[in-house]
Amino acid sequence: AILIHSPDLARGGSTAVTAILIDSLKLLVANVGDSRAVLSKNGTAIQLSVDHEPSTERGSIENRGG
Repeated sequence: AILIHSPDLARGGSTAVTAILIDSLKLLVANVGDSRAVLSKNGTAIQLSVDHEPSTERGSIENRGG
């Protein structure tokens, strides 16, 4: 159904960020696109991920066949 209406939707994309805490000891964080994971520790923001943006990673993406 989405593909049928795709000309009306314009160009777009998606982003995601996820985190998992393992045994209350190890935190794993992953992100795609410009989603960002941030931890607050004693009121201070700590960035846990780096945004992925095609405009800044274009060469790397194209070198991998993208």
